Amino acid sequence: MGCKAFSTVLFAWLVVGNAPGILGLWERSSLARHIGWQDTRSHADLAQLIRRNGYGVEQHFAETEDGYVLGLFRILPSSGSPRKLHTHRPVVLQHGLLDSAATWVVNDATHSLGFILVDHGHDVWLANSRGNTFSRNHTGFSTESDVFWDFSLDDMAAYDLPSTIEYVRRHTDSKDVALVAHSQGGALSLAALASGAIPHGHVSVLIALAPAVYLKYIESVPLQFLASIHADTLFKLAGRREFLPSERQTSDLFSEFCTLAPQQCVSILTAICGFNPSNVDVSRLPVYLAYAPGGTSVKNMQHWGQRVRDAASHVGFSKFDYGDVCDIGGVRVACNQHVYGRLHPPSYDLPAISYRSDDVKIAVLYGLEDKLADPIDIQTLISDLGDRVVFEKGLLGYQHIDFTWSTNAAEDVYGDVLRLLR
Repeated sequence: MGCKAFSTVLFAWLVVGNAPGILGLWERSSLARHIGWQDTRSHADLAQLIRRNGYGVEQHFAETEDGYVLGLFRILPSSGSPRKLHTHRPVVLQHGLLDSAATWVVNDATHSLGFILVDHGHDVWLANSRGNTFSRNHTGFSTESDVFWDFSLDDMAAYDLPSTIEYVRRHTDSKDVALVAHSQGGALSLAALASGAIPHGHVSVLIALAPAVYLKYIESVPLQFLASIHADTLFKLAGRREFLPSERQTSDLFSEFCTLAPQQCVSILTAICGFNPSNVDVSRLPVYLAYAPGGTSVKNMQHWGQRVRDAASHVGFSKFDYGDVCDIGGVRVACNQHVYGRLHPPSYDLPAISYRSDDVKIAVLYGLEDKLADPIDIQTLISDLGDRVVFEKGLLGYQHIDFTWSTNAAEDVYGDVLRLLR
């Protein structure tokens, strides 16, 4: 889950209130010095980040069946690398909630998973889910349209990830791909496999890093609070379509705050989702936060709020709940009966992966101090996945965002990823 983005919005709500007005009080020069250029919010700028580390990059666009245009980044070997060509199957890296492809390359070349995989001969593709910074196009609707933002995790599982995988397969002429996914990325990957949205044989291995699937034992007090007061529904009733738009204002402000007051910044991040300061180079927080939040729909956040509440009621990994009101003033509206043909939304049948995708191997790596993907919830997930799980590892001292931010992950986590991809 994109905890850094939740931290950004909580900071904006509780500390500054009106971020655009406060921005005038601070110059952005310190942020610019940290990241090396002014704007980090376009395809060109993420490509520049990759090139600044000595690698080549290709920019691609995959169209989903329902018309969304997803931005993809393919990392090419560095000029000084002995690996001039890709020698292994393609690897798709799928980010988490409110995150983007940038999460895999925000550290230097020796500590970012995207670069490490390329250095070991893998053909690396960075995916982006609909509605984030790099996937804000549609063949029929603009981002000003309500229809554009009418999506949740269900749609990413049904359309985004399958379309991305198919695009990579066709472009590389590969029979299958390997998939590495963090947080929400793990959840939507498992949903896509369980539902059959990803065809049999198209994914050889799924490596799930801190997959946020079951949320019964979630310990993030702010997220529990937001779910309990139905903050997601309040956003929806207020007419908001996009949650944390991918504008620079709030992100820049929080990045600047982390530069000026790193200890307070760490406290906010730790309260919401948790990371271990001994794993993360705190001085790089402004760099990480320059790419967050990536943005998503209010409906997707509504789905997450539902899932936190459902978990408290012992409900499994359910699809979006449209409710039981099917008619408002004589006008037919979406409801569970209309969408699913039943009163309650169905749950994803994760044990079905054993026969729907009996050729895919699944590895689960998780933090033993994770506030979101709690180890108990992870064990329930592993049990449900049965014999598809070929490797599991709980990491002492690891919290949720350590899997992408940590400079120690190159040794603690990415070595296992490389071995599993052989």
